[in-house]
Amino acid sequence: FSASANALRIPFGYWVVTGPTRGDPYVGPALDHLDRAVALAEKHGFQVVLDLHGHPGSESGAAPSGQAQDDWDENSWRRRESLEVLRIVASRYRNRAAVTGIQVVNEPSMRCDMSSLCEF
Repeated sequence: FSASANALRIPFGYWVVTGPTRGDPYVGPALDHLDRAVALAEKHGFQVVLDLHGHPGSESGAAPSGQAQDDWDENSWRRRESLEVLRIVASRYRNRAAVTGIQVVNEPSMRCDMSSLCEF
């Protein structure tokens, strides 16, 4: 049996795009690193899904979002900032052959109102 891969999922936090906001403890921006990953994928024939894995304020309050917060609630998530991050990413990578998708939210909290989440 032989297997091969032709696609990559690249998770990144909002701070990679805009730099940290509101005192969040991250380093950024670092879009040059994301640019290099996309360029390498194109060079080697891979498809890429860009995964906004850590939203401003967190989409869940869980560690995979970049912030573990026991007192997290949906109002902590700064969705307007998230939309700006997604706008920048979509604009920057819209003509890149390797980028075949953008995952807009990774594992949002079950405490989120699902109807407003679907509208997001």
